[in-house]
Amino acid sequence: MASVIVTGAFVFSCTSESPEPSDDALATSTQTSALLAAPGWSATASMSRARAQHAAIILPTGKLLVVNGVNSSGFVTTAELYDPDTNTWTDAGTPGISGNVTLAVVLPSGNVLVLTDSSLRGAIFDPVARTWTPTGPMAAARALPTMTVLNDGKVLVAGGSNLATAELYDPATNSFAPTGSLSVVRRGFTATLLPDGKVLAASGYNNTNGEVPSAELYNPATGTWSQAAPPLVPRHYATGTLLPNGRVLLAGGFTSAGVTTQSELYDPTANTWTATGSLAHPRTGHSATLLANGKVLVMGGSDTARNAQAVTELYDPATGTWTGAGSLAPARENATATMLPTGKVFVAGGFSSNPSTTFYANTGLYDPGVNRWSPANTTTGRLDAAGVLLPSGRVLVAGGRNSGGNSLASAELYDRAANTWSPAANLATPRDRATATLLPNGRALVVGGLDGTSVLATSEAYDPAANAWSSAAQLTRARHSHTTTLLADGKVLTVGGQNGSAVVATAERYDASANAWTAAGSMSVARAGHAAVRLANGKVFVAGGRNGAGAALGSTEIYDPVANTWSPAASLAQARDGLSLTLLPSGRVLAAGGITGATVLGTSEIYDPTTNTWAAGPTLAQARYRHTATLMSSGKVLLAGGMRAGGALSDVAETFDPTSREFTSAAAPALRGTAIAAALPSGEVLVTGGTSATTAELYEGTGTVPAWRPTVTGPDALVRGCPAVLTGTLFRGISGANAGSYLDSSTNYPFVRMRAAEGGQLWTLPASATSATRATVTVPVDAPPGSYSLSVFANAIPGGRMVRVAPNSAPTAQPTVVTTLNDTAVTITVSATDPDPGQTLAFTVVTAPAHGTLSGSLPSITYTPNAGYVGPDSFTYRARDCGLDSNEATVSITVQDAPPTIECPADVVLEATGPDGAAATWPAATASDTLSTPAITYSHASGSTFPLGRTTVTAKATDASENESTCTFDVIVQDTTAPSVTCPADITVAASSADGAVVTFDLPAGNDTASQVAVSASPASGSAFPIGATPVTVTATDGAGNATMCTFQVTVEPADDAGGSEGCGCRGTPRGGNLSSLVLVAGLAGWIGRRRPRSSRL
Repeated sequence: MASVIVTGAFVFSCTSESPEPSDDALATSTQTSALLAAPGWSATASMSRARAQHAAIILPTGKLLVVNGVNSSGFVTTAELYDPDTNTWTDAGTPGISGNVTLAVVLPSGNVLVLTDSSLRGAIFDPVARTWTPTGPMAAARALPTMTVLNDGKVLVAGGSNLATAELYDPATNSFAPTGSLSVVRRGFTATLLPDGKVLAASGYNNTNGEVPSAELYNPATGTWSQAAPPLVPRHYATGTLLPNGRVLLAGGFTSAGVTTQSELYDPTANTWTATGSLAHPRTGHSATLLANGKVLVMGGSDTARNAQAVTELYDPATGTWTGAGSLAPARENATATMLPTGKVFVAGGFSSNPSTTFYANTGLYDPGVNRWSPANTTTGRLDAAGVLLPSGRVLVAGGRNSGGNSLASAELYDRAANTWSPAANLATPRDRATATLLPNGRALVVGGLDGTSVLATSEAYDPAANAWSSAAQLTRARHSHTTTLLADGKVLTVGGQNGSAVVATAERYDASANAWTAAGSMSVARAGHAAVRLANGKVFVAGGRNGAGAALGSTEIYDPVANTWSPAASLAQARDGLSLTLLPSGRVLAAGGITGATVLGTSEIYDPTTNTWAAGPTLAQARYRHTATLMSSGKVLLAGGMRAGGALSDVAETFDPTSREFTSAAAPALRGTAIAAALPSGEVLVTGGTSATTAELYEGTGTVPAWRPTVTGPDALVRGCPAVLTGTLFRGISGANAGSYLDSSTNYPFVRMRAAEGGQLWTLPASATSATRATVTVPVDAPPGSYSLSVFANAIPGGRMVRVAPNSAPTAQPTVVTTLNDTAVTITVSATDPDPGQTLAFTVVTAPAHGTLSGSLPSITYTPNAGYVGPDSFTYRARDCGLDSNEATVSITVQDAPPTIECPADVVLEATGPDGAAATWPAATASDTLSTPAITYSHASGSTFPLGRTTVTAKATDASENESTCTFDVIVQDTTAPSVTCPADITVAASSADGAVVTFDLPAGNDTASQVAVSASPASGSAFPIGATPVTVTATDGAGNATMCTFQVTVEPADDAGGSEGCGCRGTPRGGNLSSLVLVAGLAGWIGRRRPRSSRL
């Protein structure tokens, strides 16, 4: 925070110098001006042409777009842009549509949708490209409809003309589609987006009812309307504003009895309307704006006699009452009122009817005059301390001196979330009147200063992570009352200052990576007590201060870090010592206050670097020097502290608004003198030190409630030149914050700004893909790396966090090696790596292949070699992230000669011819090749004998390049022939017992061509056979399982057991007669066995 340290610097010199602040001065100073600025109106630059019933909308770029309208010449068909930072208008082209009334809304993409009452099509404005494109057609042209951006990003267009229908505009398709219709025709009604996402349509007008006495609710989830409680007073041309408490304020409008002052509140939870305080003046065609403090500003309009109203009014939801808010001249109706990020309300155009119809091009700015200070807890009282905003969002305050004039080594940390101070590690060397600079590595560098009466050349670096200080390299020359400025390359420029009675002209640069100071040339004039600021172009602008004689200087100089040279710049109109310099959002520089001789200055000047000229600025609310000047994320500048004439301490704070180019008194902080100040991501400003008092304070310029602030939860880091998705809450605010009528100019979408913790340029980051919780922004490529305070505004209410901006690192494309065959396409996928997280890479072919073609798109692409080509080929490509190209990587391709093709014959099946199998032959395999006639060989020669079973034969085709291809077929040798066998003759035997006889026989031999035969019988030989005939089955089985059977019979005859007497003529069997029978049986069996067997084959 070089600017903070400069403006809070205490001057010590043996020559004539500015008075020193002290507690005595504090005790004798008195309050001489009002603590609060009254709300009021001021004039701003006029539009290029008069217009009324136009549309006005604040863009994500921070500029205000005004579109179309009517004037005394008829329809206005042009648009123009207002820049609040410069208070200037520029042409914005022609939308291509025109009509009596124009409506506009900002889409989630950041583009603007515009409709008029005589066109079927709308128009889309791109604020970045500044171009217009048409939309698809609506179902019907509509006069005085309403347009409401729903939570899903679609736009509800309802009613108008004599229509009850409604349509949804889809930005994704740029087209309109029908949705549910209203229950009745309405035009000139109000449509208010409620907290639950539904839309309240209230009253309006139609040809049947006149003022429509009903209200209804649109449900986006179902696309249907349902009845709501009817308003107490039907009306049209009223305003309907969603309040922070969730209720809708319906105010003014035209009733059956004329223009009304009546106001009422709709409660969505209870579905009821209740009367609230009435306006002081009847109004129709007026505007309504929900301010950041929760009050509603109503402006303009006219009464029943068409007398335009100049008096504006404020509605306070807490009391339900209206109070005057000043007058805007000239009085007007059908003007637009749009809230700017500063919280002020910008009014454009309009007309009045009495005494004659007059259209206006002039504009005005309403300042709510809300300036609030709140305690920031207790801290150590210190004067001329050094302070810096850390990457964590805490504020480090170090050194300074106490009321006894002793330099301090102590340091403290302020935590906004807890609103507390805590001790930090002590400096190694007590010092006051030093400077503190936040380095890109997150450490804070404290340089020079005084230790009592000794001027210091030492430097120290604070590491927030370790809560420790370490010595840094010494300056080449001791100094105090100098400035330090962080350069775009991360180095620190120290300029001028004082060493004893000598004022220094030299400058030096500190390189944190080398921990070294190097000379940075010398200014043309030695100076101390000056101010320095880094311009948008990266150069450092130095102005004012005092010379060695103590005389204030009016000269200025510019340091070029690239050339390491100094050059003169235009001089100030007034010499100023102890001034402040602030880089405004426009890139211009505000020089405020200071002292010359004994005269404390209450003037300001504005420097334009593009023209190298100064212009007179507005007068300060209080003359001061050695004060703080802090640029807030809103674009306003807070001046606090400092000293007045005679060394009295300043008792008034004030803000500078670049739009109105005015200083406005703010509530006076309790802290005065040579304080330090830091702009916080919350939009607040911390002011501390400057006296021995132990209090610190926070300045807040909107009067908002913390619960209404957007919160930013991520990301932690942004990459330069690259899109990043911000996440958080309340990015769409708590309300549309406007009229809900045909004059609506809502601001319920994120407006994003970013400023380095070390100060410098305030960047506006136009948001796209927005919702209540997300927004996509892109950090400019020239934003220096380091810690930044990022703020998201919704309805002029800021909230934010600290982020780190990192330099973009180029991706690395990877080489790829691919092999394919001739005449064969191959798909190739390339890859690249990027060290930055979340990057989306695009790939581009740099050099095409010489022997083939590419089709498709990277990273996956198809390569097709030229017909017949064989050999090496390649192409190169690059990857690109959001801003940088990778190296050129090569895809190396080898196109190989394709192997021949070969087709085998069908499997060969044959019968075994012997135990070794069978000899097999087959038709020749066929082969082809694009370049030669391939030779075919086989793993088994045709005609070879193959064993029983399956044998695989491999055929191989070889071309002239010795590329090979193979195919296989099987030779199947099978044995399906059964063996032969002949059964023996039938056998007859005599029974050897009453049960039969045991009979044995020889098995016949089986015959087979391929394998041995196993022969079995059933019943088996040696079995006991019963008396009678028994068949015996003989089975012959070969090795393949083939079987043959035959049968024969074994007959067992009963034994001869008559034993008759000799008298019968039968010879009895002698003792032992059985022997002859057994012999007979045996002999018979032997004879039978020698008989030739009969063949029996099954």
